[in-house]
Amino acid sequence: MSDMTPNECAQLVNELGTIKAAAEEAGMAYSTFRHRLSKADNPTGKNRVLIIGDTHCPVMLDGYVEFLQETYERYDCDRVVHIGDVVDWAAISYHRTPLTPQTPEEEYHAAKEQLRHLVDAFPVAQVTLGNHGALPWRRAEEVGIFPELLKDPAAMWDTPGWEWRPRYDDLEIDGVIYRHGDKAKGGQQAAFKNAMAEFRSVVQGHHHSQLGAWYHANSNIRVFGLQTGCGVDAHSAAMAYGIVYSAKPIVGCGVVLEGAEAHAVPMDLGSRYF
Repeated sequence: MSDMTPNECAQLVNELGTIKAAAEEAGMAYSTFRHRLSKADNPTGKNRVLIIGDTHCPVMLDGYVEFLQETYERYDCDRVVHIGDVVDWAAISYHRTPLTPQTPEEEYHAAKEQLRHLVDAFPVAQVTLGNHGALPWRRAEEVGIFPELLKDPAAMWDTPGWEWRPRYDDLEIDGVIYRHGDKAKGGQQAAFKNAMAEFRSVVQGHHHSQLGAWYHANSNIRVFGLQTGCGVDAHSAAMAYGIVYSAKPIVGCGVVLEGAEAHAVPMDLGSRYF
């Protein structure tokens, strides 16, 4: 039943009473079913977007995927964007340390295995390629290997339902700019600074220690800047460089509703803060 139309999905929900039951009956992942259903249930054509923070697989924090699923359902999302740095690539980083734990091949397989949990939860997504995710292409360029000789990210990471955008590319949804965050303005409240510069709402990651939404309005427009936090295990060897900084990673994600309302959602870590 995976070829069901949006209207057929809506009819199945009406018959069974819940989206979860209808997705199971259709034999589709919940997020895939919900995305298709949104085409029937969304007369305005606007989106409710879950934004996944930097995950840096294989050092994504345990429990982060479940947190994302809960947030997706809580805000009734129908679209998913991964804000970039899906994987870490510490083994080919420009900043290797004695703590770097793996060879490139070992890290690749470990990252791919961890990423599978995220892809299973969200099989349809758009991705802004970050500075870490782009490392294979950056390294290849140094020795004259041109991009056509490398696998594209979807093939490299076995994510057929994910649309990977080029590095530094801006993805636009409902008039909002989504970017990784390794270009334009940085520093504190980086997304807000970029929103002010663009005169457009901006969502970005990259800065692990920033999670928040800030608004600005004048007589003509209202815009926001949304920093998504991240989904990393700050205590992993790959993240050990952060020990010298006072500001620590904030585990969380973002949600944008119909291009107008931004939410920064922190993950409950119990008695820990990072």
